[in-house]
Amino acid sequence: MNVLEALCLGALQGITEFLPISSSGHLVLAQHLLGFQESQLFFDIAVHVGTLMAVFLVFRGDLALILGGCLRATLRKSSSKPTPASTGFDSGVKMALMILVGSIPTAFIGLLLRDVFDRFFASPAIVALGLWSTGFFLLWSRWSKPNRRHLENPGVFDALLIGLIQGAAITPGLSRSGVTITTGMLLGLRPDLAFRFSFLLSIPAILGALASEAFHISGNYPEWHVAAAGFFAAFLVGWLALHLLRSLVGKGKLFYFAPYCFVLGAAAFLIAFL
Repeated sequence: MNVLEALCLGALQGITEFLPISSSGHLVLAQHLLGFQESQLFFDIAVHVGTLMAVFLVFRGDLALILGGCLRATLRKSSSKPTPASTGFDSGVKMALMILVGSIPTAFIGLLLRDVFDRFFASPAIVALGLWSTGFFLLWSRWSKPNRRHLENPGVFDALLIGLIQGAAITPGLSRSGVTITTGMLLGLRPDLAFRFSFLLSIPAILGALASEAFHISGNYPEWHVAAAGFFAAFLVGWLALHLLRSLVGKGKLFYFAPYCFVLGAAAFLIAFL
């Protein structure tokens, strides 16, 4: 792999990881159409770290609120003089708790059913079904009712259901961002809250996946400048993709990606059976 190829692959990772068009679906179809082999695991980790850094940058305010709230709660708990504020949780702690709750079904699916989902990556037909399902989810976002509730944080039921959907999005072709944001809005969360919670909830899942990949890494590494190029491209393009997605979600235009998913799903179906 040379630097230009690394930049292209990193940029593709940044676009498909965040926009609701399924990065895993594109990977499976590319391998079947062009005979691509999976890239080196170290390079995969580099580009995924790049997109994760983009999430940290875009959601730095939310992360600071969460960390600050947890720190204040810890200090109040250890204080010998409790204050009236210590009787409740602030919004940062509540968000942290809901991320923890939402991560439970995701971890359950990822750990216990990973082998089942891994077999799906050999099937363009599964990718087609996943892309079509994503398209229908995106269309349903048009009928969400974001003003039905006015919450600073999702509730326990919201977090569990969104976490369950996130776990199911291991399926290639099923866009994690698309289905989790849409599910949040269909539950009545405001678009901005559904967007924020979707990506905050993704952080533990991404860290867990990276830890699993790092455990299996071999001694065959790409040159450092190749990995750095992939990291930089994934970070920059991912940062831009997140801002674009935030704008479209806020304007209620998430369904704009549905036609692309339907067309790509039809192509995957043809690849599977022709």
